[in-house]
Amino acid sequence: MRSSSPSVTGRAWTFRFVCLLAALVLGCSRPVAKIQLDLDSIEPDGLRGAAGGRVSVAYELCVPATQQVYVEVRRIEPALEIHEGSAGRVGCAPNQALVLGTTNGIGWRAKLEQLAALPYVAEIREAHFE
Repeated sequence: MRSSSPSVTGRAWTFRFVCLLAALVLGCSRPVAKIQLDLDSIEPDGLRGAAGGRVSVAYELCVPATQQVYVEVRRIEPALEIHEGSAGRVGCAPNQALVLGTTNGIGWRAKLEQLAALPYVAEIREAHFE
C-alpha cells in the first residue's frame, strides 16, 4: 500500500487553496469589469459634472427577452426601461431586449453592480442620446 508523503499532500492542499482563492477573487471582481462607465466621475448621489450642471449618467445593457428576466432586473432597479426589438448602441441580439437606466439616486452603484453580476449581462455601457 502506498501512502502520500506530507509534502505532496501539503502541495495539493496549497494548490487547491490557491485555485479557490483565485476563483473567488476573479468571480468578485468580474462583474465590475462589465461596467463600462467612468464610475469615479459619478458622485454618491449618482450625478456628475460641475456645480449647477450636474446630471445623471444613462446606461444601457442587453438581457434575454423574457418576462422572467424583466422581473429580475426590475427587482434590482424598478425604474429601468425595457425595449424589445431595439439593439441600442450596445448591440442587443434579436432574442434580447435593450435595457436603459440612469445613475440618479442613492444606491446607484450597488444596483449597477447587481445588474453586472447577472450571468446573462455581458456589459453595461454609457448611453449617449443624440
